[in-house]
Amino acid sequence: MAQQLVGFGTEGTVFGRGADQGAAQEAARSAAAPGQAVLVLDGVRKAGHAEGTQALAWLELQLQQGEFLTLLGPAGAGKSVAIELVAGFLQPDAGRILIKGERQARLPPWRRDIGLVSDSPDLFPEMDVLSNAAFPLEARGVDRAGREERAAAMLERWGVPPSLARLRPTALSPARQLRVALARATVHGPALLLLDDPLRGLDGEEREALAADLSQLRRALGLTVLHAARDPALASVLSDRMVVLEGGRARQAGTPQGLYENPADPVVAALTGPCNRLPGRVLSVEDGVCLVRLDCGLEATGLSVTGPEGSPLPGANCTLVIRPEHVAVAPLPPEAMGEDAVAARLVESRFAGGQVRLRLAVGEGGELVAHRPPGLPLPEPGEVASIAWNLSAAQVHRDAS
Repeated sequence: MAQQLVGFGTEGTVFGRGADQGAAQEAARSAAAPGQAVLVLDGVRKAGHAEGTQALAWLELQLQQGEFLTLLGPAGAGKSVAIELVAGFLQPDAGRILIKGERQARLPPWRRDIGLVSDSPDLFPEMDVLSNAAFPLEARGVDRAGREERAAAMLERWGVPPSLARLRPTALSPARQLRVALARATVHGPALLLLDDPLRGLDGEEREALAADLSQLRRALGLTVLHAARDPALASVLSDRMVVLEGGRARQAGTPQGLYENPADPVVAALTGPCNRLPGRVLSVEDGVCLVRLDCGLEATGLSVTGPEGSPLPGANCTLVIRPEHVAVAPLPPEAMGEDAVAARLVESRFAGGQVRLRLAVGEGGELVAHRPPGLPLPEPGEVASIAWNLSAAQVHRDAS
C-alpha cells in the first residue's frame, strides 16, 4: 500500500494563528454536521484478483462521530480492502463512499480528511521523529513554530518523550515507531482515523500498553475510528461496534458483547472468540429447545437460533456451539455429576494464567475444549471425567443445505 501520501487531511487550509487556536480550528473543521455520519459505505463492492471472486461484496455501514468500529475477520476477509477503499488507494466497482456527507469518488488520498496507520508505521526515514509527526501540518501550510509545537505535544500524548524528537525513526523500537505514526496520523485532527491492524506486530506489555493508550486517547481527542483486526480479544476491548467479515462478506454487526453472546452462525461464533462447534442432526424441537444427536454419538440439548440458514428443523443437519468457559468438567462419573452430564476423557491440560485449558474426548471420535478457573478439582490427563453445560449456554444452528 503506498501510504506516504496519507495523513495530510484536506489540503489547502493555512493556519496563521497560535498552536492552540490552530488545533481548535482543526477540530471544528473535522467535525461532521449534527446528525450526519462521519463515514458512510453504501453498497460498496470490489472484485477480487481472481475472476469471479469478490474482495469485498456489498458492504454497508455508517460510522458516527466519536465511534470506534472494527472490521473483524481472518486474512482475506476484505478488511484491508475496505480500509484502502476509504483511504482512496482503491476505487470501488460499485457503491458510494462518503466522508462528512461528501462523496469521495476519484478523490485522491491526500485530499481526504483522514489519518492512516497500518501494521507497518511507514515513517519517512530521512526525517527525524518530530518532522515526521509534523509533516501533515507542514503539508497544510502551518508555520514551522506552530507545527513543531503541536507535533511535540501530540508525540507526548502518544508516549513519545521530547528526548527522542531529533532521532531518526530507525533508532526507535517498533512500538515507539508505531506511536510516532499514530501521532502523525492524528496531529491534524482528521475527521476519520483509519487503522489497518497496526497492533498486529506487537505482543505482551507493549501491545497492552498501546491498546490502553489508543482506547483513552481516541476519546480524549474525539477521534472517529475505522479499525481492521484479526484478533477478536483486541477488537472487543477497543470497539464500540464490530462488523464480522468473512470471504469478502459482512456476516453480522453488533456490539462486541452482543456478537460474542449471540452469534448469528457458527462462523461468527468462531471469529469472535474460542468456541466448540459440534456437528450433529436435530432430533426434535420443542419450545425453542433442540435435542441433537451429535456426530460423535452423544445426545445434547441447546437453544434454537434463527440465523442466515433459518431455524433448526427436526431431521436437519446442525451445529451445536458452546463456548469453552461454559463447559463444566469434574473428575466424577456422569451419574455423580448430575442428570445432564456425559462421560469424557481428559486428553490434555494446559495452565494459561487465569484459566486452565482442557481438551477432552467425548463419544466416538468427538472432542471439545473447556476453560476452567485454576484451583478446581480436575481429572489428570488420561483419566475419565464428566462434562455438562447449562441449556442457555449452548446454541443450535441449522447448517446450510
